[in-house]
Amino acid sequence: MKMHNKLGIAIAGFMTVSTLAGFGGSVNTVAAKASAPSNGVAVKVKSGEYIVPDNKKALASNKAYLALDLHIKNNGPKISLMTSDIKLKDKSGSRIKSVQIYGSGDDFSTMGYEKLAKRDSTSGYVVFPVTKDKKYTLEVAPMASGTNKMVTTKVKINTKKYQDHTQDSQKAVTSYVDNVFLNKQDNSSYDKVLTNKLEDEQVSYRNVARDFLETRAFNNTIADEAAANMVKQIQDMNNKKGSVKYVIKSATPTTAEITVTPTLVKLSELSSVISETQRHVDETQNANGEMSYSEVNRAVKESLVQKFPEVLEKMPMREADGQDIKLIKDGKKWTVDTSESAYSFESLQKAFSGSFN
Repeated sequence: MKMHNKLGIAIAGFMTVSTLAGFGGSVNTVAAKASAPSNGVAVKVKSGEYIVPDNKKALASNKAYLALDLHIKNNGPKISLMTSDIKLKDKSGSRIKSVQIYGSGDDFSTMGYEKLAKRDSTSGYVVFPVTKDKKYTLEVAPMASGTNKMVTTKVKINTKKYQDHTQDSQKAVTSYVDNVFLNKQDNSSYDKVLTNKLEDEQVSYRNVARDFLETRAFNNTIADEAAANMVKQIQDMNNKKGSVKYVIKSATPTTAEITVTPTLVKLSELSSVISETQRHVDETQNANGEMSYSEVNRAVKESLVQKFPEVLEKMPMREADGQDIKLIKDGKKWTVDTSESAYSFESLQKAFSGSFN
């Protein structure tokens, strides 16, 4: 009797396990067929993350733009594929159209129009405005050539699984400004987020600041040590009294643009201080008029260099125009675009030197 009971339990257990295994397998098979029908397109979501697209309407706090990187292979007849053929459907049956983003070069862009013969494939991004922590079905229904009908491919999408890295580019720009323009010297943070060589960027900034002092502020050459001290004193003043605002204009997996608006010491009024110092030199050192023009200028410059920190205290702090600084993703780090064609960066660099309208 005991033997029969044990045998019955074992058979029942085996049947239960077999049923569960078969059920699980059928679900996986259905999902696999839906995402890769034999006479349709096979769709694989390679990756996805939230982005901030440029010039798109702002969304509610519980919503965001989700960029999905898709790989699409055609298993059926020749097709024409457009982003309008790719939609998200929620549980209520409402469908969401994708958002088009156009870019060139390193700029982020979404998929364009594609013609795919059988076994051809393509990859690219599609972007949707979604509700975070919500489940959708990605539907891909391309148009087949002739009278052929295509099966709609379906892939389950859970927006909860995707991450938001949109703040990373702003952190990178902040680190650049802090370490290069403000000389805060947080090298460990800088190297973790940026590819720009810190020493080279600092030298470039110091050269721009020195050029402004020599060609526009003083209209005279300044000795190396004195120039280095004056540039550092400008940085110290901006650290002490200035501030910087950052706004994410766009942030994507490949590029970003951050609007940087600093409040800085403005040296455009330095000419009045120079004139005042020249009068003081004439009254105290050149009262008898024996000094030459070059000697007076040298005395004025030496006086201003010596008391430059006091001069900076008297200079106004003003908000400069916001500049859109572009960043390019390089692996896990960002590169600030400092190329000659990056005019916004050039303007920002000059502003931190004291030169702005």
